[in-house]
Amino acid sequence: RWGLQTGKKTTFIKHSWNNKLLGWIGAAVPIILLICVSIVVYEFGFKPFRSNGAGINFWLQTLFYIISFLITLRLLLELFSKKKFWVRLFGLVVYLYILFLTFSILPLKTNIVNTDSNRFLFYKMLLYMGIIVGFISEISYFLHIIYSRATSPGVIFIGSFSLLIILGAFLLKLPNAAYTPTSNINAFFTSASAVCVTGLTVVNTSTHFTPFGQFILLLLIQTGGLGFMTFAGLLAYAMAGNTSFKAQLAFTDHMSRSKASNIMHFIYQVVFITLLFEMIGAAGIYLSLDDGLFERKIDKLFFSVFHAVSAFCNAGFSTYADGLNQPVIRFNYTLQMLIALLIILGGMGFPIVFNLYRLVKIKASNLYNFLSGNLKRSYFPNVIMLNSRLALVVSGFLIVIGFVSYLVFEQSATLLQHPTLAGKLATGFFGSVTARTAGFHTVDFSTMSLPMIMIYLLLMWIGASPGSTGGGIKTTTAGVAILNMISILRGKDRTEFFRSEISFQSTRRAFAIIVLSLLIIGLTVFAISINDSDKGLIKIAFEAFSAFSTVGLTLGITDQLSTFSKMVLIMTMFIGRVGAITLLVILVRQSKQLHYRYPTEDIAF
Repeated sequence: RWGLQTGKKTTFIKHSWNNKLLGWIGAAVPIILLICVSIVVYEFGFKPFRSNGAGINFWLQTLFYIISFLITLRLLLELFSKKKFWVRLFGLVVYLYILFLTFSILPLKTNIVNTDSNRFLFYKMLLYMGIIVGFISEISYFLHIIYSRATSPGVIFIGSFSLLIILGAFLLKLPNAAYTPTSNINAFFTSASAVCVTGLTVVNTSTHFTPFGQFILLLLIQTGGLGFMTFAGLLAYAMAGNTSFKAQLAFTDHMSRSKASNIMHFIYQVVFITLLFEMIGAAGIYLSLDDGLFERKIDKLFFSVFHAVSAFCNAGFSTYADGLNQPVIRFNYTLQMLIALLIILGGMGFPIVFNLYRLVKIKASNLYNFLSGNLKRSYFPNVIMLNSRLALVVSGFLIVIGFVSYLVFEQSATLLQHPTLAGKLATGFFGSVTARTAGFHTVDFSTMSLPMIMIYLLLMWIGASPGSTGGGIKTTTAGVAILNMISILRGKDRTEFFRSEISFQSTRRAFAIIVLSLLIIGLTVFAISINDSDKGLIKIAFEAFSAFSTVGLTLGITDQLSTFSKMVLIMTMFIGRVGAITLLVILVRQSKQLHYRYPTEDIAF
């Protein structure tokens, strides 16, 4: 009996020491990788791009030897753990990759003499990308600690965007990120615009930022489009094999899902679909471009990837000085249609994309069974959820309204630059699509007619669909408000759509979002008018709507605004990206469930 108790006590002590040792390793590895990331930032930010400093190589080799030892020890301690097989496999792959970098890539990079060769560039990028991915993977462990605290998911969501903006501003301030020094306000504004996938710029992206600075913008757009917590949470789940219930609720709210079940699998699908669409879009853009526009193949490839990511994330950033209105690509209608398609897919919302995928899959399966003589049929009621139906109807309606309006009001304005019928149709369609949070432009906005500017304000204000990379009050919000108005006019006591009743809570939320958005836009217009009233009300209002809805279109006054007005736009972009309701829920104390009711009275309107 005593021996059994002693055995249990010994086992308990052994597990306790294992857990402590794993905890120390889990804290030490991210710190060492953070030092490695700092070295990478220092070299890219202050040294020539093809430098191969002996001191930097020495410190990287030393740190990687320590990391390899610690990860080997962690792998041995977790050898008999009860983690899932694929989690162990992921950890093993990371371990082997670290060893590969330590004992193969690092020595090859250190001993290479010709730094102008593509082989050196390949080794350097392989090593540094491994450091960054490894660092993000390791710090994802801390998400479990963060979510286990009593912190609101909204605080974590907003905090991650704030930290990403600050980090982006710091990186854009590096000497090698720009040809001329970037001021603090311009770096902060550009970083906020990229993270919030807006596209408003106060400096010329083409002539001010170096290829390294443009690459930083690309990373900020991609991370901001999906959210840093999406990538970090995905890696945390891959490394640990599980996630807390609080984390699932946070990701459910972030991805506009109604159910928390299987949320991590949904995030896997989101990241996969995003990268897939962006790769296909980049390939299409690459093939649509003339080789004579670029000095090198790698410049053409970077242009294609940059614009594919910017279009799918509805960011509107371009590496050309005048966007897609550049004379060399203004009449490339194939390129415009590809970018418009990416904008639509990115602004549609991932829940809708997966709903449509399920519907197409069922229809294709039934058609195959019919053609093969199989009587088996698949039927799933409500494959397209009510939320998806409403978003698709409103999105289609807005695209048609914008397209027809563009053809009607711009015949004597911006469409004069496109004499052919195909050019007018392509420009009108692109102009209708890009107005809803994308921000690309193929025309000179200074020549746009006033009626079309007013329609653009409406399109920008409504924006994209929920669960997407776009902004605005969202198509479903506008749809619920219109349906509720129709119900009131027809004397109905409830709001219905496609044989379903829209909940009273959804109606309340829709009108709260509408009122808050108009209030924030109004305050933005007022604040900008304090120092920049000379710009005119129309241009200032256009700027405010564009910033709140994270569109990025402008009538040409962004870079002329005062520092105070730029700070106002930064706050407006941030609120528009994270959501006014999300921000106010954090700031306003929430009431508990009310167990009483006051007498009900009608209000005269």
